[in-house]
Amino acid sequence: MDLFIHYSALPEGKSLSDVVGELNEALDGAGAVCGGEAGRIDLDLEDENVNPKFAQIAVKSYLQRAGFSRDTLVEIGGMEIGLYE
Repeated sequence: MDLFIHYSALPEGKSLSDVVGELNEALDGAGAVCGGEAGRIDLDLEDENVNPKFAQIAVKSYLQRAGFSRDTLVEIGGMEIGLYE
């Protein structure tokens, strides 16, 4: 299952490679960053038997701690969820 992060800017002091490494660490083997484009990071949730809500919670928690802006969205299964919703 794919999960997408739509963002307008990276947090101050973080590079894209910093964010990718930290996201992979936050997912703890349940998924990994697999690509993206300007303003979007693509993640692949590897274990289809694990409820995707757990990965969504881990990703949202990381994005909040990292300081992503309020307009950041997490998309899973075609549904976009605000970072602070």
